[in-house]
Amino acid sequence: MKHEMVEHLPRHGASEAQAALDAASCPVAVDLAVFTLAGRELSVLLNQRRESPYPGFWALPGGLHRPGTSLDDQARSLHQGITGLESGWIEQLKTFHRPQQTDRSGQVVVPGRDPRGDVIAVAYIAIVPSAQAESCTDAGGETHQEWHPVRRLPVQMAFDHREIVDYAVRRLRSKVGYSSLGFQLLPSEFTISELQHVYEAVLGLSINRGNFWRKVVDRGVIEPTGKERSVRGKRAYLFRFTQQAFGLREEPDGFIEA
Repeated sequence: MKHEMVEHLPRHGASEAQAALDAASCPVAVDLAVFTLAGRELSVLLNQRRESPYPGFWALPGGLHRPGTSLDDQARSLHQGITGLESGWIEQLKTFHRPQQTDRSGQVVVPGRDPRGDVIAVAYIAIVPSAQAESCTDAGGETHQEWHPVRRLPVQMAFDHREIVDYAVRRLRSKVGYSSLGFQLLPSEFTISELQHVYEAVLGLSINRGNFWRKVVDRGVIEPTGKERSVRGKRAYLFRFTQQAFGLREEPDGFIEA
């Protein structure tokens, strides 16, 4: 005769576990750092808060986690809502948590990341092709959102969002340096100059044109389309990405996730 094995927990153990779970529960926010090239500069999409806390301050798009929805699904839904795009590169960036700390007298010595309470933020990073950047500023609905160049960010931002943006920029530069992610900022057909500008704008450095040509053309990373485009009165050849693995740097730059 077969007997089903059922795990039974003592009632007091279950209640204690539930009480511990309730006490340990902490609100979670999902924040999204979306980047593009706007006005030929690496820029991040920010919205201006209308509600407390931080009314009038610029912040990353985001909100508290919705129960019953995975973090990834909520981040993708948020991405679609603020960009109007149904797809695109997006990945989880990092978890940010800084609870308020007080001294023995009760004075705050380290402010929390959210004045409303102890809130954990799970940040995501995404990019939008530069050709579609302008339409994103209209996709926010009633929320006022704008592209801000990362070189000229507001000195003060809501919550710890300046810290999140700074970290996301370092992560993006590292990833673009050793992978082909930079091609997603371009249209399907582009000139060599446009491709080089993407890497220079994201990495924040000047690249020798001859060396860049050898890395992307001679290695077969891009191929000619047979088409041309007029650029400042001159004919420029158009290329497309061959989907070949590519990294401008020979190896990762040493950026360590922390």
